[in-house]
Amino acid sequence: MAGSFRNPLPELKEYLDTKEDLCKGRGPVSVSGGTDSQKVHEMAELGRDFPLKLVVTYSESRAKALYDDYRNFDRNVFLYPAKDLLFYNADIQGSLLARKRLTVLKQLLEEKKGTVITTIDGCMDHLMPLPLFAESIISVEEGQEIDLEKLQERLVYMGYERCAQVEKEGQFCIRGGILDVFPLTEENPVRIELWGDEVDSVRSFDVESQRSIERLETVRLYPARELALTKESLKKGIE
Repeated sequence: MAGSFRNPLPELKEYLDTKEDLCKGRGPVSVSGGTDSQKVHEMAELGRDFPLKLVVTYSESRAKALYDDYRNFDRNVFLYPAKDLLFYNADIQGSLLARKRLTVLKQLLEEKKGTVITTIDGCMDHLMPLPLFAESIISVEEGQEIDLEKLQERLVYMGYERCAQVEKEGQFCIRGGILDVFPLTEENPVRIELWGDEVDSVRSFDVESQRSIERLETVRLYPARELALTKESLKKGIE
């Protein structure tokens, strides 16, 4: 969008003064007036000099509207929903909310950049400390030696459900030396084939046809839901 339309903000003294204050750490800075779309445009432009931005608003509907508008200026934006106490434990709604929230945590860990849009309620949620969350992630790559039994125990501690065949996010299954697992942070499940204790191949596959999509050098398995994991429980899942 920036390449299609002329950006008038750099010509405004008020915008330049605000940007200077932010860059020099002067704050808090208050900006008022303008339409909702103009506010989003200014937020996006003012945030370009900062790798991580947090936008907090008053309701989920407003957060979704901000997210939709913000994507017109920057595609690297993420919506972090608050937990819905009524539906969070329901299979469908709970899995969707957990997936969105875990995707944001994945972005913060791996990319360390982007804009997160959330609500006051979203900021009130208790989260696992990021370093401990990072410890819960399992990395699997070709040539790596793994203990399938211990890996299965670890996946259960991370909230994965063992089933006969992977059909949705948060499930895994084991058939001989093949492990299928569907992380919440991925669009497709992955198939890990073992030769003895060594990882022979890692592939993404289509959940309906079961056909391989792409060969992967490595895959990172994030928790299947938000858990109050402790270092003791993680160690128990490994040992």
